[in-house]
Amino acid sequence: MMNNPYWYELPAEKIAQRPCVPYDAAKMCVVQRGSGELTDGVFREIADFLEPGDLLVMNNTKVIPARLYGELETGASIEILLERQLNRCKWHVLGKPLKKFKPGVRLLFANRLIGVVGERKDVGVEIEFSTEDDRSVQDALHATGTMPIPPYIRKGKSDERDLTDYQTHFARHSGSIAAPTASLHFTPDLLQALEGKGVRRCELTLHVGTASFLPLFEEGDQPLRKPGEERYVYSSQVLETIRETRASGKKVIAVGTTTVRALESLFGLEGEYKDGEELLTELFITPGYTFKAFDALVTNFHQPGTTHLLLVEAFLGRELLTEVYTHALGNEYRFLSYGDGMLLL
Repeated sequence: MMNNPYWYELPAEKIAQRPCVPYDAAKMCVVQRGSGELTDGVFREIADFLEPGDLLVMNNTKVIPARLYGELETGASIEILLERQLNRCKWHVLGKPLKKFKPGVRLLFANRLIGVVGERKDVGVEIEFSTEDDRSVQDALHATGTMPIPPYIRKGKSDERDLTDYQTHFARHSGSIAAPTASLHFTPDLLQALEGKGVRRCELTLHVGTASFLPLFEEGDQPLRKPGEERYVYSSQVLETIRETRASGKKVIAVGTTTVRALESLFGLEGEYKDGEELLTELFITPGYTFKAFDALVTNFHQPGTTHLLLVEAFLGRELLTEVYTHALGNEYRFLSYGDGMLLL
């Protein structure tokens, strides 16, 4: 386990293909960072480890139907993932097979949606969309797109169930191409139980982008690749609520690594921006980082070789991280987006 930095062997049968139903019936590993003690439980029991006045911070971003299947005019099949909107009709996308996405090539989709390939940028390309009827590009994209579940879940082929399964109960602001998966375990009943215990909750917004799934390394023996920029929203209220919570001696619990990236980016910005202003973060959290904004973390078991795994290592340390993952692999935990969770105290 993790002899290679940021890597471990993950058997395919350990990767959850569907979530537990109800979602809060997933397993939960509770990790005491101070003592190293591990406790197995069920996610709906999370309230037992929290106190009245503790604060959960959650990412309320909403996943868009970002994966589209189409074909070239030659009939060859293609696939795209909407990554970033550039203007009303133009998007930066990831494409497959990318070598066929040459400038000027037309892409044909269902619902009379057309795309024309433009400039190659970074790991993707720009595409200008248009429609052959009176519908707007935005409406056609929404009607044509599917939920962008990761390729390790049913080879990325989503269905009707994923419209619910791959979206948090409290998703509000559209813009993500991957779900903040640690939050998927929080059902309305669980949130109500937490509220009844006096555990408080606040929300922020970070739109999950390619930083969620692009590997840390390029092909071959290359240095670490920084994660891509992600958009988040400035909130003085979140900062104030965190200050109040800590001043009262209670814990701030970040729900998910996307929430961590947003919180750590927010800290230190007070007074410089307006509430609701959208900002970009390039924050890359690696071992040795000093966390400023929270005290405990709810997260899932992450894919080898990704930024999320580095972030959790920075919070737990390599030795305890290795112990937790070894324990999970040996005790029937389910991994990755639809898998089980852990509470790191």
